Amino acid sequence: MGASQRLRGVGPGTVRLARATAGVFLVGMAAFVAVPLAEALGAYSSVRVVTAIVLIIGLTGCYLWLAVRAVLDRGSRWDLAVLAVMCVPALAVPFAAGPTWLSVGFMLPLAFAVTLRGRWAALGFFASLAAGLVLPASQDLSWVLFGSLQNLLTAGALAGLTIFATLLAELQRTREEAAKLAITEERLRFARELHDVLGHNLSVIAMRTELGIRVPPEEIGRLRRELTEIHDIASRSLHDVRAVVKGYREMSLERELSGVRRVLETAGVRCDFAELPPSLPPEVRVALAWAVREAATNLLRHSDATVCLLGVETEGDRITVTVANDGVRPDSDSLAAAGADAEVTVGGSGLAGLDERLAQVGGSCGRHTEDGWFTLSLDVPGRPLAATLTSATGDRR
Repeated sequence: MGASQRLRGVGPGTVRLARATAGVFLVGMAAFVAVPLAEALGAYSSVRVVTAIVLIIGLTGCYLWLAVRAVLDRGSRWDLAVLAVMCVPALAVPFAAGPTWLSVGFMLPLAFAVTLRGRWAALGFFASLAAGLVLPASQDLSWVLFGSLQNLLTAGALAGLTIFATLLAELQRTREEAAKLAITEERLRFARELHDVLGHNLSVIAMRTELGIRVPPEEIGRLRRELTEIHDIASRSLHDVRAVVKGYREMSLERELSGVRRVLETAGVRCDFAELPPSLPPEVRVALAWAVREAATNLLRHSDATVCLLGVETEGDRITVTVANDGVRPDSDSLAAAGADAEVTVGGSGLAGLDERLAQVGGSCGRHTEDGWFTLSLDVPGRPLAATLTSATGDRR
């Protein structure tokens, strides 16, 4: 599996894991301040000990401030001031803490790498490492070279981990925006169709109405002809609008599945869809198309899913379609995790509207959560019903 394919499965959970991992390593590396502190406490006078402690605490505090904010992607203008302040103890520690100051020599290079951008970050990174070679930390050149190489590798690895976590978060945000743009594009398409259908006809109606107003009262026959024309145009407009809305609402199940898969995968959700029986009644296919769209909408709005599964089971004349995702949020312990917000919407939308649509074709809808998974179960007939049913557009068949 290539790197690009792995990144398709990146979701909010992966971003949180990457940030937590980077944060643990960054904070854990601060424990190395114990090495120069122990040397200072055991080998120097009280004044030098106090100076070393103050400098090391200041250096570590600035390091943790910048590192943690970089992992959380919450940089601010104060970070540059903290970085400037950090340079003072970083350059003074070698004179006060002794040779073992090199155990914390990675802090300043890392701070430059995660705080600045572009060439300034690289310049600060390597300049701070070079300073470790010339500061009077030790007379042992081999120890200085070894410590500098260790700081280079440590700072580079920590900076890479931090930047990787930040890039994953940015990738997740980009995919969410792409999913929103896909929905917005569909709405704009529908708006364009309505404009194309109504724009011309309404302009004609306005013109003919203005002409009708100017007809003299004694020419009643001409006035009736104008009103008849206006009525015909209005009727055609109503028919055209109904056709546009019907074409928009009575979706192809195959096209809807393809569109949902595309939107979810753009948002970083891996999709595994089973094949639906081709012999499903038309009204059932319309209802299932709406169900798939509603499930995808709830998944994007109310969950942190990284996987979406669509399963099909057949038992006699009944077919059960399940749409499951692993995105139940940690702060939820009920079905609200995946659709409570949609339940309260008005006008036939949300899961409440989905119940009504399925009931119209002789089906039912169930949902439950288990082990972090939300499952939407759709029970529908596999054969046409004898009774007259109401379609998804509200028209009698």
